[in-house]
Amino acid sequence: MSAEGQEQTAARLAQMPKQYRPTYERAMTGKSRKAAMHAFCAECCGYQIQEVYLCTDLGCPLYPYRPKSRVSPVASQSVREHVESTKAGQRVSQ
Repeated sequence: MSAEGQEQTAARLAQMPKQYRPTYERAMTGKSRKAAMHAFCAECCGYQIQEVYLCTDLGCPLYPYRPKSRVSPVASQSVREHVESTKAGQRVSQ
């Protein structure tokens, strides 16, 4: 890894909660796709793991593979309907 890459990695590690650092470091070795997905999703959701469960970004290329993706079909359908109606500019009643 270049010196610039090492600096960026060190800066990112310094900003993240300590409990997520080992996963990030494992992901950055390039040997664990699973760790890379966990690290990406955690960072994307602000290190709020509950938010990974609630992820609605169907456009994310990791959505079908993301950690915590085993959601009931009913919940999954509800998420799809919400996203589709939001894209169509409609409000979803709750």
